[in-house]
Amino acid sequence: MSSSRDPLSKYPAIHTSCAEEFEHVLVDTYGVKGFDLDDPAGLCARGNFVRLRDTCLGFSAAGVSSKYHFEESDFARLQFSLSGHGVTRCGNRTVEVGVGRPCIASAGQPAMLHYGADFEHLFLRVKSDALDRKLAALLGTPIRHRLEFALSDFSSPAALLGLRRLLDLVVEQLSDEQSALVPAALAELEQAMIVQLLFAGRHNYSELVERQPRDAGPAHVRRVEAFIEANWNGPIMIESLVEVSGVSARTLFRAFEKARGCSPMTFVKQVRLEQARRMLCRPDPATSVSRTAFACGFSNLGHFASAYRSTFGELPSQTLSRSRASF
Repeated sequence: MSSSRDPLSKYPAIHTSCAEEFEHVLVDTYGVKGFDLDDPAGLCARGNFVRLRDTCLGFSAAGVSSKYHFEESDFARLQFSLSGHGVTRCGNRTVEVGVGRPCIASAGQPAMLHYGADFEHLFLRVKSDALDRKLAALLGTPIRHRLEFALSDFSSPAALLGLRRLLDLVVEQLSDEQSALVPAALAELEQAMIVQLLFAGRHNYSELVERQPRDAGPAHVRRVEAFIEANWNGPIMIESLVEVSGVSARTLFRAFEKARGCSPMTFVKQVRLEQARRMLCRPDPATSVSRTAFACGFSNLGHFASAYRSTFGELPSQTLSRSRASF
């Protein structure tokens, strides 16, 4: 059984049949406080794990029926089953987990996970302070009560599907042996996962998140545009846009859509594409499409080329070739 096809295989955490090694990784990497294997001799554990700024992504499979205990943690945990079934208990709620039946365990509560022998899953952990910061930015008000997810309830199938596809996109990018995400792109993908989680998962702030935001004036949009144009080559965080504009993220996004027909993050992409075109139109001997893409915050050359052609009507390589020929 090869782990090379497993998600996040660039970040191996464990591949063992040794119970002692398994225990060591469970405690030190995954934060498990206790576990039990129904058939230790049948153990065939595979796991990958990567820590980002505010999140962790992982894949795990044990090959045997097993139970895991987590004490109160400082992160929420989203689980998507890839195969098999299991049970998750968080607080006073217990739900079945399987393909098409994900769950979100809240931070600050102990959890017990019981998985069948054929259970394999992807999981996303998000630090509680990152969730609070993003939620406060969305609402435009400090978070005064602990965020508590409903474990297995989601706002809509569409929002859940969006969350799964976004998670798959990040996992695919991180798993690709031929590419490396630049810091700006990775930071923005990470915050996109956090925002989508807050919209997709049901929690005690869902009604406020879904409430119609108030209108903002053109001045708020212009301030944010100026900030983006001055900081296009670094990570653009929603909290920074909220601070610059003086309104909540939901209000700002509504104002941007009304005034510009796009979201602030789409505007960021447009600014970066325009910067890339300037660089390709005025090349130096070291200029290349890949260097230009990475300098402008694009990690995937295929996505960059597609977006560039859609915006400017030609591939970036064509712009560079014509610019060099003119010189």
